Amino acid sequence: MRQLTVLTSLLVFVVLSSCANTKTNDQSDVYHPVSIFDDNIHVHGANYIYQKDELLSFYRFSEEALALPQHQSFFKADNARTNSGIRLQFKTNSSKVKLVFEPQQGTNRSAEYAVLQDGVQVDTFAFNGNKSKQPMVLEFDNVYKGQATLFEIILPSMANVALASMELMGASELESFSKNEQAVYLAIGNSITHGVGQGSAAYKTYPYLLAKALNYYYYNLAVGGAKVSQTIADMTAEMPKADLITILIGYNDLMFNGRTTAEYISVYSNCLKTIRMNHPKADIYCITLTHTRAIKSDKTGITPDEYRIALKRFIYQLQSEGDKKLHVIEGDKITSEANLRPDFPTDKVHFGYRGAELFAKELYQIIKPK
Repeated sequence: MRQLTVLTSLLVFVVLSSCANTKTNDQSDVYHPVSIFDDNIHVHGANYIYQKDELLSFYRFSEEALALPQHQSFFKADNARTNSGIRLQFKTNSSKVKLVFEPQQGTNRSAEYAVLQDGVQVDTFAFNGNKSKQPMVLEFDNVYKGQATLFEIILPSMANVALASMELMGASELESFSKNEQAVYLAIGNSITHGVGQGSAAYKTYPYLLAKALNYYYYNLAVGGAKVSQTIADMTAEMPKADLITILIGYNDLMFNGRTTAEYISVYSNCLKTIRMNHPKADIYCITLTHTRAIKSDKTGITPDEYRIALKRFIYQLQSEGDKKLHVIEGDKITSEANLRPDFPTDKVHFGYRGAELFAKELYQIIKPK
């Protein structure tokens, strides 16, 4: 009987030890690092990607363009060093994902991210004030448990961040996947197109919403405060061949640069000629100034309507000369007071969240049939 008791105790000890070892060896709920330079991390919306200082950085503009003085580029480099329109994609069956982003040189007003899983937005992260000036951690669950899920991270519009680290759970790794073939859309403009008025949420800007509705792959080449810029026009030579281009620019030329209508059309003409040469098959939509609370330029006395009329006449002339893929959209006809920011009545031109959505829907209805 004593021997049976000893044997039973020994068996219990072995079983408990086995369970303890199993629990110790089970790493399914433990993070492990993944290289941020892995080829299975795809960067979209950035034509300039750098691996340096143990960071993965992504830029919309070339180093040469960013190095130019503002009086030559007609945009502020720090505003151009932001991530509007840039997205990261990767595929994994990990039950959880942890990403760390670090702020870089440039404008960092705040940082808002969106996380999509298999094309569905499931998470958002906002880092306001000083929180956007220190490392930002995004940690989220895979809503499709056990499945290889395609994750997409929409980076902030008013911040410049770099990927510092990625961690996955257990034995999970990144999986290879192919990018879908999509038409290419370039959005050119100033702060309205950049996303001022939509916080720092690129996923709420009109180019993002329009590209998503059209199922287009897109780049946002707009810069807050920009005037008509030959530098940006020249840089389009380095971009993938576009199927669609929208150009909405001129408000800063009118209100702050003091360009006459003749000067506005002159620089616009040169830029448009360059863009057309670089993208001969693209449908280009030139959008006249959208609805604004501004009455006229304090510098010149010229009104927004005078700019609108001048641009329409110019585009009509080019159309009559044979450019069948050049179009004009009357921005003031598809926008109104309802588009402008309700939270900031002194803002005379920028869209609010709802305004950007309304504008994207109007553009979609115009562009979709073509």
